[in-house]
Amino acid sequence: MRFSTFFSKQARKPTGLFGRLVMSIVFNKGNANLNRFVNELLSVQENDHILEIGFGTGKLIYDMANQIDNGLIEGIDFSSTMVSMAQNRNKNHIALGKVKILKGNFDEIPFKKDSFNKACSVNTLYFWPEPENTAQKIADILKPGGKFLLAFEDIAQLEKKSLSNEVFRLYSKGEVKNLLIRSGFSGGVSIESRMIGTSVLHCVVAKK
Repeated sequence: MRFSTFFSKQARKPTGLFGRLVMSIVFNKGNANLNRFVNELLSVQENDHILEIGFGTGKLIYDMANQIDNGLIEGIDFSSTMVSMAQNRNKNHIALGKVKILKGNFDEIPFKKDSFNKACSVNTLYFWPEPENTAQKIADILKPGGKFLLAFEDIAQLEKKSLSNEVFRLYSKGEVKNLLIRSGFSGGVSIESRMIGTSVLHCVVAKK
């Protein structure tokens, strides 16, 4: 297996020692700016009920949990390696009932309709096997007026990286916006973009 394919598969679902030791560093460093971007745009309130899809090491969950009082931050990820790391990072928040970590595939786990007032996902879009189904499910589990933030890197800079096109599906800003418009976010879909150093980051804000 080519390293680009191996690395891409680990980016999708970290496993084993490589996932724990290498991908955790890649996620913590590589997603740091996007996590801050999302946290800022979410405007977390003390009673929010928020779901993060594909939480990686659980850093964004940790930061959001620091901002709530009677709310709840839930996260779901299908990597056992990342679930373990996120549980460890958030152990105090979990003990206080502010965080709930779930292991599983979001597309397969049932959630109650109109459960969350906010949801977010960082750098996972590339791996969604059926994007419209996933986006429609996210819209379905949000309460009326709820907000979904989807953060991703600019397609031009991703195309310069050694990523496997068998694992990564890349999207332009317009394609992501249209995907969410088609998927039930009738409250409006907008895109915020930010340049940090040489990196161009995007965050779609979709309202139900």
